[in-house]
Amino acid sequence: MVSMKKLTRVLSVCALLFGACQSGSDSLLGEQALQLKTVQWNAKSVSTGTVFAVADLNEDTVVFSSLGAMVFTAGLPLYTDAAVQSWKSATVVPAGNLAGSWLMGVDGAGKVRRLRDRSLMEDVSDRYGLNLDNVSDVVAVDPTTRTAFSLGAELAVSDGAKVTRYPLAFSQISGGSGRVAGIVDGSVRTFDARSGDQSRFDVSAPVGTLIDTAGRLVVATENALYRESGSSLAKLYESSDAPIRGLVLSSGVVWVQIGDTLAVLDEAEVRRAQAGMIPADGKLISSSTGDVWVLSQGTLKRFGEDTGGGASEDQWKNTVQPVFTRLCSLCHMPGGSANMDLSTYKSWVARKDAMRKRVVEMTPSPMPPKGAGALTQDELMAVSAWLDTVP
Repeated sequence: MVSMKKLTRVLSVCALLFGACQSGSDSLLGEQALQLKTVQWNAKSVSTGTVFAVADLNEDTVVFSSLGAMVFTAGLPLYTDAAVQSWKSATVVPAGNLAGSWLMGVDGAGKVRRLRDRSLMEDVSDRYGLNLDNVSDVVAVDPTTRTAFSLGAELAVSDGAKVTRYPLAFSQISGGSGRVAGIVDGSVRTFDARSGDQSRFDVSAPVGTLIDTAGRLVVATENALYRESGSSLAKLYESSDAPIRGLVLSSGVVWVQIGDTLAVLDEAEVRRAQAGMIPADGKLISSSTGDVWVLSQGTLKRFGEDTGGGASEDQWKNTVQPVFTRLCSLCHMPGGSANMDLSTYKSWVARKDAMRKRVVEMTPSPMPPKGAGALTQDELMAVSAWLDTVP
């Protein structure tokens, strides 16, 4: 247990008055149109009951509903574990002290469960020392080792070897780049799980937070978006016609709900779809494909940007993009060390011949390079099958 005295000592308060944020119209991002499409994820349109949460990883999607944990693979129903029929949340986290990732759900009783053998939701609460706790939410703090659990008055952080508890009452938690972000008593807080440092950002009526792929805090209030710049927040965007209701990070894409529609926050602009695209009471849920799930009154839909790729792009998102996220994103995101952005469908299509040679045939040298991980046989087959669809 970390003492409150130590937490107080490492607390760095970045008191940011709302009026001190960048507010001049010249400093705000411009708005462009976003073409949105509904993405098919339930190929046989099977009934899912009342949905509470969803999480996806590679070809697998688990819908946590009143019927149980329903496992879909490549859009087809595979198995339903009906043992638990009430759920709080779900996500993808590092697999403890093992390699890979787990699809994880928090059930209605606050128990932590992970998908095992594409069928059973195994209770792993005791693995994290949480067997006597009522967990409300869980997030990945980084992609390989750390996971954070919200316990009401405490935050429990696993580093793969041990679990440390901190007296932090975070709500609406998000994680990334070694940090946890959330809302505490109407202000935004971040906690660095590596150093123990905590920071506070005072904004008016925060409704959501996330840590983007560059490690920056992004905050949504009811009428504005902010992004971390140094030790403060810079205002990026104002919505004057509809309230901002939330935001999530999906495989590098920052999705924002504005009234009854969706928008994407880019580095240089906000792209916003036409009004009426989603229910105004919808809740956004992250997807590993770069799309976004929208949950409303127990009904689940998935949306993505319509870039004209059709079925080939949908297949890329479902089977190839997860491979990119696992093995390539460290170097091939925008501004990455490889100086080649491969984070989009269009970038893969433009280099389809090189992808077949380097990734599938592994000539003249393999990608990813030796020492950076390797594709499984299933992943190789998935990439090859997608390449066959590209004209």
